[in-house]
This record gives sequence, C-alpha cells and structure tokens, in this order.
Amino acid sequence: MSGRLAGRTVVVTGASSGIGRSLAIQLVEAGARVVAAARSSDKLQALAAETGPGLIAAVADVTDDTSVQGLVQTALQTGGVDVVVNNAGIGYVEAFGRSSVAHWQETIDINLVGALRIVQAFLPCLLQQGAGLVVNVGSTGSSGWPYLTLYAATKAALDAATIAVDRELSGSGVRLVSVDIGPTRGTDFGSRITDLEVLARATATWTELGIPWDQFATAGESARRIFDVIIRHIGKLTVQS
Repeated sequence: MSGRLAGRTVVVTGASSGIGRSLAIQLVEAGARVVAAARSSDKLQALAAETGPGLIAAVADVTDDTSVQGLVQTALQTGGVDVVVNNAGIGYVEAFGRSSVAHWQETIDINLVGALRIVQAFLPCLLQQGAGLVVNVGSTGSSGWPYLTLYAATKAALDAATIAVDRELSGSGVRLVSVDIGPTRGTDFGSRITDLEVLARATATWTELGIPWDQFATAGESARRIFDVIIRHIGKLTVQS
C-alpha cells in the first residue's frame, strides 16, 4: 500500500499507543506525512525512531487550548493538513452510582470537548484551502454499554456532533466522519480498570445483554478500519475553486 497517501499530511491524536500508534505506522507506510500527537514525549520519540522521517512527533494535550494551537502550528509547518484523526480518548469501567464526578469531567474533557477543540482549531486552515477530512473515532459502546456510562455518553455525543458539523460545512469541501470501533486489545483502556469485582459484574451484564465485549480486534485491525475510511474519502478531497 506504499504511496497511496504520498503528499498527504495526516494529524493523529492519541498516537503514542494502541490504535493511534498502529494507525500512524500504517499511514507512514502508505506514504503520508504524519503529525503524531500525544501527551507522552518518550513514547512519541520511540514511535518517531521506529517510523523514520515520515513522522513528526508533537507533544500535545487536547484539553489545553494553547497546546492544541501549538499542534496546529506544528502541522501547518509541514505545508498543509489533509486529514485530522481525533483518536485520543479514555474510559473508566465503573458502576455509575459509585463513579466520581472527577472521572466524569476527565472523560468529557478528553473524549468530547477535547475532540471538538481539535476540530475547531483545524477548521480555519481546512476551510481556507477548501478541502479536508476530519475522522472522529467513536465506539460501539455509544449504544449504551452499562458500566461505561460517561464513555458511552461522550462517544454518542461525538457521533452526533460529527453529523451536525458535517452538515453545517456542506459545500465547503471539508468533511467530518465517524468510525465506531469495538473492543480492541493493546490499548490503554484497561489501565483504568481498578476494581476487578466491578469488571466481573460488567462483563456478566454485557454477556446477558448480548453485547460482544469479548470479540476483540487487534490495535492494528482497528487502526486499519480508520485507515480504510481515510483512503475511501481522500480521493474525494478536491480544493474548491
């Protein structure tokens, strides 16, 4: 698949591990110039060393306005931006009745407000050039998985916002699309599971409801789904006259 994205610049948030990391590698292999963003400098530098000059490591926090604007400037220094992938996200597996407001706020700040902050920050340059694609990474959990209440709510809200903004930008040459990803191995999601009893109750409930929580994809497989969406849309991105 080398060369399919030659000359294109793709920004990927949450690129230091899991799906984002696998996606960044796939994009570089396809010839794209990738601006890989995350909060972990060490992990980004390791990724840059692995992928070579096709990847630019950019330390950024989607919850911070100044940091996001810095990411935009880093990306624009490459000459332009074709695609932005909102992949940064977190989730807590916990009983809603005992969940903390701090966890609610963190999840909202990263999964929803952070993603929309990225969209809004990159919109001026995408609209100015009259072409661009934003891919918001959603989740099958947005259908309402119990024990993932805030995660599900933020992903459902992001899906709705994606549709709304895409409609608002009709005719501009800029598109917003969502990709709902299911359970994936090799991500940081499990690092926030601290109560194994709650996890046991959650998985039992998911099984009773027929939720396919145990049908795991690899990080590479989930990343490939996002990659395929980019490929499907990239040929349709033409600068408006």
